[in-house]
Formats: sequence, structure tokens, C-alpha cells
Amino acid sequence: MLHSEGFIVDSTDLGEDGLEIGKLYDYDIIILDLMLPDIDGYEVLRRLRSARVTTPILILSGLSELDHKIKGLGVGADDYLTKPFDKRELIARIQAIVRRSKGHSDSVIRTGRLTVNLDTRTVEV
Repeated sequence: MLHSEGFIVDSTDLGEDGLEIGKLYDYDIIILDLMLPDIDGYEVLRRLRSARVTTPILILSGLSELDHKIKGLGVGADDYLTKPFDKRELIARIQAIVRRSKGHSDSVIRTGRLTVNLDTRTVEV
């Protein structure tokens, strides 16, 4: 789904692998499920934050109870979206989180005659 929106995606189903690549590469965002086969998603989040990984993390989970959301955000997630979700909402949240993490509150940056649209990934002169 994210590929069709122009995102470059690395993925794994295992928390241990996610920890390794999350520490190794400088991603724009990490999307984390809490229910992984090998390690609890909260533990992945804790360990990434303990390792000083500052990459924004969006939890995408089937656990929709308020306590799970509060715990995830408290452990260090930047956002929490429950399944099922609308693709448009996921894309909008990703764009907003990445934009804020890069120090931009607006998706359009203008300087002189140059305009960069972060959401559509276009440049106009």
C-alpha cells in the first residue's frame, strides 16, 4: 500500500529484526505493530528509545483500547492508529509526522521563486 503512494519501504515481521534495522538506518518514520511473533512491540519501542533512536514511530495496531494507546504514547510513540484504518488517514498521519520531525509545520516550503511540496514531492520554479 505504501509503495503505491511513492514511499520506499523496508519491512520485517520480527521485532528483533526491526530493532536492528531501526538502529542501523536513518528512516523518516518507523511504523510498528504491537503484536509481533518474537517480541512485544512495546519492548521494541522501549529498546529503540533506550538506544537513543529518535526516528518518529507510529504504532499501527489492532489493540484499540485506550490503555494500549496511552501506554504506547507513554513509552515513546509519536502517534497511534488502530486497525482497521483508512489508507488516506494513514498517509496523512505519516506525512504530518515526517513533516514535523523535519521542522516544517506546513507541507509547502517557499523560498524566492522555488516551491517544494513535501506531500506531493514536487518542486516548482
